[in-house]
Amino acid sequence: MKTLKNFGFALVALAAVLTSCSSDSSGGSSGSNGINFKVDGTTTTATNLEATLYTNVVAGGRYIDVYGFDGTTQILEFHFPAKTGNFTAQQSFDMTTSWLTFITNNGASYPGDYYHSTAGTINVTTCDTINNKIVATFNFTGDNSTVAKTITDGNLNVNAITHQ
Repeated sequence: MKTLKNFGFALVALAAVLTSCSSDSSGGSSGSNGINFKVDGTTTTATNLEATLYTNVVAGGRYIDVYGFDGTTQILEFHFPAKTGNFTAQQSFDMTTSWLTFITNNGASYPGDYYHSTAGTINVTTCDTINNKIVATFNFTGDNSTVAKTITDGNLNVNAITHQ
C-alpha cells in the first residue's frame, strides 16, 4: 500500500512539473525570431525580438510581452494573453484582448511616436511556453491621438521566451 501511495505522489508531482511554467530565464531573446508586417502599405521587418512570459495581475493571468526591433530601434510592442486565440486589439489588459503598438523614432517622443491599437486583432495559433514558441498573425489600426497608422499582413514568429 505504501508503494502505491508513493507511486501516486510521484505521478502528481510529475504532472505538476510538466504543466507548470518555469520561473527562471529560459530561452532569452536569441533564435530565429521575426516579425514582418506592412505599415500603411510599406513592408517592414523586425528581426530582433524580446519576448517575456509573466503574470499580469491587472489582467488576471499569464501574459506575453513581445518587443520588436529593427536593429536596435524599437518598432513594436505587443501585450496579449499567453494562450491561443483571437484577441481584439485595444488599449486594455484582460484575458480576452490585446494591446498592440507600432513605434516610430525609437519612441523618442511620447505620445507622438506611439501608435496604440484602437481596432484590429492578433490571432495566436501557437503558444507553447514550454518549448518557447509563439506563432501569430495580426493587423490593427494604431493611433497617436493625432494620426492613425494601418498595420496589415502581420506575421509573428517567436522562438525564445524569457520566463518570469
